Amino acid sequence: MLALTLILGFCLFTSATYCFGEQSIPVAKQEDAPKVAEILDRMKTHDEWQRRYLVEYRAQRTFSATNLRFKENATLEVRTTFHRPDTLESYVVRAEGPKFIRELVFYKILEAENETQSATAKQQIDIVPANYSFTYIGLEDCAGRECYRLGIIPRRTGKYLIEGQIWVDAEDWGIVRIQGSPSKRPSFWARLTQIDRRYKRIDGMWLSDSLESISDVLIAGRSSLEIHYSYESIQTDPQYGLTANSKSVTTTPAFLLPDRPAPYAKKCARPPSLPGNECTSWPMARPRSVFH
Repeated sequence: MLALTLILGFCLFTSATYCFGEQSIPVAKQEDAPKVAEILDRMKTHDEWQRRYLVEYRAQRTFSATNLRFKENATLEVRTTFHRPDTLESYVVRAEGPKFIRELVFYKILEAENETQSATAKQQIDIVPANYSFTYIGLEDCAGRECYRLGIIPRRTGKYLIEGQIWVDAEDWGIVRIQGSPSKRPSFWARLTQIDRRYKRIDGMWLSDSLESISDVLIAGRSSLEIHYSYESIQTDPQYGLTANSKSVTTTPAFLLPDRPAPYAKKCARPPSLPGNECTSWPMARPRSVFH
């Protein structure tokens, strides 16, 4: 689950002096909502459809980390290509700020993506009934789309399992947002960590849009991490154009992916320390079960 792997490296360094605010949206009547079991079944169907439909994407990820107490901040720009079923290739194009932040935060995040790539690891961290218990909270508005808000509690402790809540789209049943804290402290130094991961809907799929994380760290105080995604191209499989939980049909790829430029052919076992010569070529957890 990529959303949770991002916490591991971040807590080794570490946001802002605020907490995430709750949405003050009217909650629907309990009897108007589907049963939790139905929501989970439709979530599973959408997840399986998206894994078949998404072939490849190319995106730019911008990482930024800030510590107010020590007045330190760093930025990393990464060009990333995802290949079905679970391969992620990333190339660092720009790095600014202290080297120790890049190595203890950004590079640890990339390494954590690799740590969760195996099929066994995915089964242990997916947001599914085998790993979580769910409770229905209410119906809310998510940027103009109705969403079901569910509370999630891990069935065991783990640094990649989160206690908090998720928002599920009421039309196609993809996860729109994940918010909460790891059920196990990712690091001795991190006393409290909160994450807020949001997704954007593209051609019926829900792909990562942004992540914000706040940690209260011993000695270092509160520190923040943000990751933003910008998609350059997306390739889909036309034979799966019928969205699993929707009436909409897509018969052609959302975007045609151009030929891959030379930097994406570059591979290395782990990112070197010097900027400008940094790359990764690691598998990752699939984009949703994370998700992505």
